This record gives sequence, C-alpha cells and structure tokens, in this order.
Amino acid sequence: MKIAAHLGKFGNLDASLQRLDPRSDSELWIWTAMNAGVHLLNAALHNAGVTREVDSFHTQVEGLYAVPDRTRGVFTDVLHEPGDVMHVGQPPIAQPLPSEIQQACVSLKVIEDLREPHVRGSEPIRPGAEDEWVRAYRDCVERLLGALGTKGKTQ
Repeated sequence: MKIAAHLGKFGNLDASLQRLDPRSDSELWIWTAMNAGVHLLNAALHNAGVTREVDSFHTQVEGLYAVPDRTRGVFTDVLHEPGDVMHVGQPPIAQPLPSEIQQACVSLKVIEDLREPHVRGSEPIRPGAEDEWVRAYRDCVERLLGALGTKGKTQ
C-alpha cells in the first residue's frame, strides 16, 4: 500500500480504538490496536526506505501480494519483495531497522502477542493487564509517528 493509504487506515482504526474499552471490549481492542499499529509500522517502514511503497496488498501468504487493476476493479496475485509487512517480523526484513522503528516494534509485539491467548483463545485477562496494553500501543504510535516526522502526523 501507499503511505497515505496506511495513514488513512491508521487514523480510522485509531479513532475507533479510542471508543473501545480495553477490558470490556478486549478482543476488538486487541485486534484494532494490532491492525492500527501495523498500518503505522508499514507507513514508517516505507518512509524510511526499508520496504517498498507499492500499490499492492499483502495476503496471508508471505511474499504473495494482491495487485489491484484499478481500471477493471480486479486483483492479481503477484510474488514480490516485501512491500507491506503483516506483523512484526513477518515477513522478515533483511536490512536493519532505524532505532525508533525497532523500539516501536517491541511495543507492537506486546499487542500482537495478545492475539493468541485473548482473541483466538479464551485466556482470562489478569487485573490491570489492559493498562500495559494501552501503554504499549501509545508507545508504538508515538515512536512511529516520530519516525514519520511531520509527514506522518495525522492527529
């Protein structure tokens, strides 16, 4: 995807996230925070020149992207080098990440690691855990917006 599209998706998801309660809406909060963070991560990676900003969308298969034919309104599957990442470290990125992005990935991974036990699974949430999630999300967003500079500020 293009940086502007990622920022638009991030803005929409982040606005929705602000209306959710991380404890009572935990599954939706985790999913929304994870997806908002990944969109912002992709924008920062493209902006830093670490991944390519291309008009394609990752699928659930590493390296396989859906490329839109905007005239006909159809998608074609194409294998190509990472444009967008699906999650932190997926697919792996060969070159080193800028420090601010690397630190943001640590925080985003905190959110991503909640998916298995709390969204796919039914593990109970320990009291106060949601405060850690919110801090991790805010740290991730702050760092990625910082990595984007004024170009990425949507709020």
